[in-house]
Amino acid sequence: MAASSSSSTSFSSRQKDDLQLKHPCGCGLPSRLKTSRTPANPGRKFRVCPNSLKEKGPKCDFWEWADAETQEIKRDKEDTEDSIKGTEDSSKKDEIGIFNLMLKMSALEHEINICNMKMEEEKLTVRQELEKLNSKIFTQKIVIVVMFLLLAYNVL
Repeated sequence: MAASSSSSTSFSSRQKDDLQLKHPCGCGLPSRLKTSRTPANPGRKFRVCPNSLKEKGPKCDFWEWADAETQEIKRDKEDTEDSIKGTEDSSKKDEIGIFNLMLKMSALEHEINICNMKMEEEKLTVRQELEKLNSKIFTQKIVIVVMFLLLAYNVL
């Protein structure tokens, strides 16, 4: 259900994003539900890959409009809430509570995976910087040895 979007797409803050576990992107990560704030599509919901928001590292160009499915999700949620209100069956409430906890746990696991990926990227960057510094130090040591030899040769 991918569609095109204007190049000036803007969206809500990350805190208001909803993880879309049933709608993974091409990277296999749960997509994030965003809200368009462009003049052409104000308030329209769309999904985007978390990797498309990163400034560094691999990027994913996945996004799609979520209008129809968002309405269906809202109806399902309302039906579920009506079902809970209409029944005193505590086991259904427990099941829904467990389901909500599982969703939250999955979201937290996803965030942990993202943090781990960022840490690995940082470790790689630090290692590369360390290699550059070691190379500079080695070069400076060679220059010092050559200067010492030249100085010693001139003194003799």
